[in-house]
Amino acid sequence: MQQGSTISSVFKTSRDLPENYVIRKDIDDKFIDALTQETHVVIYGSSKQGKTSLRKKNLLQNDYIDITCSNNWRLEDIHVAILKKIGYQVSTSQSKTLKGTAKVKIGINIPFIGKCQGSW
Repeated sequence: MQQGSTISSVFKTSRDLPENYVIRKDIDDKFIDALTQETHVVIYGSSKQGKTSLRKKNLLQNDYIDITCSNNWRLEDIHVAILKKIGYQVSTSQSKTLKGTAKVKIGINIPFIGKCQGSW
């Protein structure tokens, strides 16, 4: 923290890295280790826990995709949000197929000729 910092600059709610950010060695180290595994890393948790600060302390802005999820999202919703964020146009479609068998029996009665029946 810099000398001469104001109370509001230290304790304000902001999307910037706060001046009073404290490295939590175990958490920061695990985060950096996860980043080196070349897999997706998801930072999640309740409000005001330091998720944004952890990300901003350890990554450049063009090194990540930031989406804000709703607590009722499914995995599909997260995937769609990520794809949209990086510029894909996502559309969904749904189709239904009915499968089964049916037997039709038909009969015709023609006067003076007789009855005719068939099924298939």
